[in-house]
Amino acid sequence: MRELRFALGYMPHRLWGHILLAQFLEKAPGKDFYTPREYIQNDQSTSAFQRLTPMQREVVRLLDKYSDRNLHRVFSRNKTVKEFQDRVDETTIRDHIRPYIEKYIYKALEIARDNRILLFTKDKGNRNIFPEDFLNIEKKPAEPLFSFDYTDRLSYALCLMHGESRLMIRNGSVEIVSNEPATVIVGNKLYFISEIDGKKLKPFLDKDQVVIPGEIEKKYFTSFVRTTLRDYSTKVSGFRVNEVRPVKKAELILETGLDNRPAWILSLHYNKQKIHRDNRISRFVNYTGEGTTHKFERFSRDEQWERRIINTLNESGLRSRDDKLFYLNEKFSKENVNSTYSAINFINETGGFLRNAGISLQHRFEKDYYLERIALDLESREMEDWFDVRAVVIFGAQKVPFLKLRNHILQGIREYELPDGKIAVLPEEWFVRYRAMFEFGKIKEDGILIHKQHFSVMDSSVLAFHPETQKRLESLNEAGSIPLLDVPHDLNARLRNYQVEGYTWLWFLKQNGFGGCLADDMGLGKTLQAIALLVRSKETQELQISDSNQKEAGKQLSIFSPEGNKPTSLVVVPASLLHNWISECARFAPGLRIYSYAGIQRNRDLTNLRTYDVIVSTYHTVRQDIDKLAGFRFHYVILDESQMIKNPSSRLYQSVADLQSDHRIVLTGTPVENSLTDLWSQINFVNPGLLGTLSFFKRSFVYPIEKKKDVQTEEKLKGLINPFILRRTKREVARELPPVLEQIRLCSMTEAQRRIYEEEKSLARNSILENLEEVGLERSSIFVLQALTRLRQLANHPAMLEEFGGIDSGKFTEVCRDVENIVAEGHKVLLFSSFVRLLDLFKPQLWESGVRFAYLTGSQNQTKRKEAIHLFQKHQDVPVFLISLKAGGTGLNLTAADYVFILDPWWNPAVELQALNRAHRIGQIKNVFVYRFISGNTIEEKIRHLQVRKRDLAESFVTSNNPLRGLTAKEILEFFE
Repeated sequence: MRELRFALGYMPHRLWGHILLAQFLEKAPGKDFYTPREYIQNDQSTSAFQRLTPMQREVVRLLDKYSDRNLHRVFSRNKTVKEFQDRVDETTIRDHIRPYIEKYIYKALEIARDNRILLFTKDKGNRNIFPEDFLNIEKKPAEPLFSFDYTDRLSYALCLMHGESRLMIRNGSVEIVSNEPATVIVGNKLYFISEIDGKKLKPFLDKDQVVIPGEIEKKYFTSFVRTTLRDYSTKVSGFRVNEVRPVKKAELILETGLDNRPAWILSLHYNKQKIHRDNRISRFVNYTGEGTTHKFERFSRDEQWERRIINTLNESGLRSRDDKLFYLNEKFSKENVNSTYSAINFINETGGFLRNAGISLQHRFEKDYYLERIALDLESREMEDWFDVRAVVIFGAQKVPFLKLRNHILQGIREYELPDGKIAVLPEEWFVRYRAMFEFGKIKEDGILIHKQHFSVMDSSVLAFHPETQKRLESLNEAGSIPLLDVPHDLNARLRNYQVEGYTWLWFLKQNGFGGCLADDMGLGKTLQAIALLVRSKETQELQISDSNQKEAGKQLSIFSPEGNKPTSLVVVPASLLHNWISECARFAPGLRIYSYAGIQRNRDLTNLRTYDVIVSTYHTVRQDIDKLAGFRFHYVILDESQMIKNPSSRLYQSVADLQSDHRIVLTGTPVENSLTDLWSQINFVNPGLLGTLSFFKRSFVYPIEKKKDVQTEEKLKGLINPFILRRTKREVARELPPVLEQIRLCSMTEAQRRIYEEEKSLARNSILENLEEVGLERSSIFVLQALTRLRQLANHPAMLEEFGGIDSGKFTEVCRDVENIVAEGHKVLLFSSFVRLLDLFKPQLWESGVRFAYLTGSQNQTKRKEAIHLFQKHQDVPVFLISLKAGGTGLNLTAADYVFILDPWWNPAVELQALNRAHRIGQIKNVFVYRFISGNTIEEKIRHLQVRKRDLAESFVTSNNPLRGLTAKEILEFFE
């Protein structure tokens, strides 16, 4: 079989000198030489171009930049290419065209180096290419070394060092391929030359040294010698170069930029030299000679010190793309990060930290802002049903009663003028943390009185509890300590013990004016517990309304109860759960009047909603109709699958936050999916302000816990949220459920599949290294995710990628065999994959085997979804259900299955757990067998290791769809080892 290889030929052009040409080389069996087959043009319609890999296509695109056609377009106004070539002069070629060509030659050679593309040199007249014609491209660059000697006269020499070896460049042994950046051919090797123009090599191609005439010697010392000592490795003889240790100083200047954005400019000072981080100079050299005595003083930049400065700025909350201009990181502020207020508060909070790290601060403001630390000294004592709160704000030596800031907090006024005339900017989080204190507190001469009924909206630092109050509230930390309630009379269901405990806990929250998150495992009946709460709420309200003798007591209860005893509650669910909620209410609470507020035909007139007990709607509908719904006050707002609002910047979150209600409850099996920010979104919905502002929460909890693994901060957060989250696992409370038996199935890839996978992995790693070096981790994330996805697809089945159709998959064959055996034994199986394309590959296999199956992906509508579920659940002759992970997350009860196949690991273990719980839930009577199929020695095994880290976070806080979250560049590259 003939071997066909892509290669670059370094060949002469009649006008432009040597250039690179792309072509296919063919090698016949038994021959030791290649024969050129065809040159490759940048034309996607040609069969030759279609054979190329992405990186080979990029090389062809680069070489096309200096095709005769393109050179004519860039450098000539002549009508034809021939006319241009006939008239072009040597000066234009030397000064303009050749440098342009060399720029693209250099880029193409870099790709050839990193992707093992063949390179050969040959005259056009010689047809065959022999082994000795090929060039080895050295990955390690050669370094220029200048040698200066000053004995009687000043002379200097230049050589190239490659490691410990000195390259011979005299007497025609070197050919300069490109000048800037420089590449050369020495013997049968091509070298990249670090940071030097190839023109500097030319004098030394035919001589050993350059001697400087005496009359310009001093000028040479102060210019050429000085800059060479600064920019290159050197050896000197006959004069002194003193290495000194400079005085270093970092300076950060805050000013308003041209776009009115506050920006910090970082300058680095070495003795009297001031530079910015992006300056390419790595050393400084001063000429200190006098008369005929020539001396230099040299010192180098301190990379470790500079990096420490940058890391300090990053840790403090600043970000930069060039390490010169810094801006406030959005992670540290929810408000507009382009605001001057954000910048000033940043200095208030971190100025001392930066100064202690050796960074001096200067600013250029029009106003005389107060820039030192702002502290709040607050204390409280309990007085019967009230808290007496006294607080003083400390601005350095000045103390201001917190009461004087009341109007500022309530009206959102950030600037406060101090007694000495300076302007203080009040911290952003104060406007959430202490707003309720001023809204609900009674002002007295020297303090604020706050009623205990407002505890739910108070920051934990505001109130000091009486032991009885403390005991009552602490019972929320242990739901089992709350006396159990009777099951509502009108509830048509028998609750399990843990469900009674959960419904009791929800009622206890209501009595004390709190919202909560019921976060039981999927399948434990969160819906039923919420329905029980709604039924009891209706029964209690009806009793209060009918008993006129309790009118005064009802007014007293209204501290925590709905205004005017308006009983209508709103339940918001994913569209896939709408019909489930309505049917569950009809089944378990026939006494509740239910209204479905959803669909195109819904009645947007809300005046009749008061005639219903419960309104069931979807997240999509609420987001669309929020302008109307925000004007209606509900008794309860209950969010099911509340992880839907995990993005606090989304329109959906803002919409549900605008809903008015007396009480709020969220239901979810996965309150933390991506990060702790998910938790903030849901807790802030039910108990606004409990965790502070988003920026405060990120700075105080997310960063220390997720980045620094701060155990103390983690425990502090648990203490804050535990009273308002109730989570029980199936292992704890549903012992009657049959066991889950889990197994990892390591699958071997086919030989062809393994070969393709390794080639793809190697190419991806080289490209990612290049991207990380050029643009950094953050800007490389999309490219990295694309590369990871291709590897995951290849580990599943090469046919998922069009260019590898027809190649078998070891995992696919093994799964098909297992499905065949399971079906033959009379079992039912769920096949989950994150790739719809993989599920589609199973369809013809099942058809051919005569196996009926159901099929569900995220793109199917509700009707198709219900049909697929019914087909699988109710028909014994449909033993297989193909489901995408996206479609299988919520709203599926598939207890007919006793086998679950997870065909590819997902980054987030919570998603896999959701898949498992489709079958392992209340109502399941059979053992459930879970098989996770992993292609051995692939990225899939590394994902399994990553899942362990994600699971730790989820287990701590009652995992991530973005796999790069929290990973370093080194950890990402490990995926491609």
